[in-house]
Amino acid sequence: MGMADQKSASTREWKRLVDEFQKKSDRAVAILGTTYLNTHLARLLECFIIDDEKISKMLLGEENPLGSFEARIKAAYGLGLISRTEYHDLVLIWHIRNRFIRDMGEGSFSEMDIQNLCKRLKIPDEVILQEETPSPRGLFVFGTAILAQQLMYRANEAAHEKRSLRDNFILVNIE
Repeated sequence: MGMADQKSASTREWKRLVDEFQKKSDRAVAILGTTYLNTHLARLLECFIIDDEKISKMLLGEENPLGSFEARIKAAYGLGLISRTEYHDLVLIWHIRNRFIRDMGEGSFSEMDIQNLCKRLKIPDEVILQEETPSPRGLFVFGTAILAQQLMYRANEAAHEKRSLRDNFILVNIE
């Protein structure tokens, strides 16, 4: 896919995500948003690791070492596949999602601890104009949408840096 096609697909994906989120409850937005990012993180990691479907499933499968949202965030960062800011915001989004999951009620972006986490997101702060003051939900949705686009771009980059298997044995001259 060319860069223009990728940008067009990314823009369509972003619009679809934002439109879908408009119709959902706060709890659904938090859980769906992180699920969406989790899927993009899995794709990013899959684009980078060796081309072996069995190993990919053993690593990235839901109950496997890189199956959780948290593990995928840490792996992507540790492998240098995402930036420090992306890592920061993904960790915050993970914490926000956990707050909604623990709250057996509906949960809300108006709860003070969730508001504070949303206000700490760096990516929306870097992109949104100073005169705009989005709600905590707006910050979360915007941050999630931007991160999703960024992870799509990062996956394309990772595919160009895909790992390959090493030679079986290398003789080393130790003289």
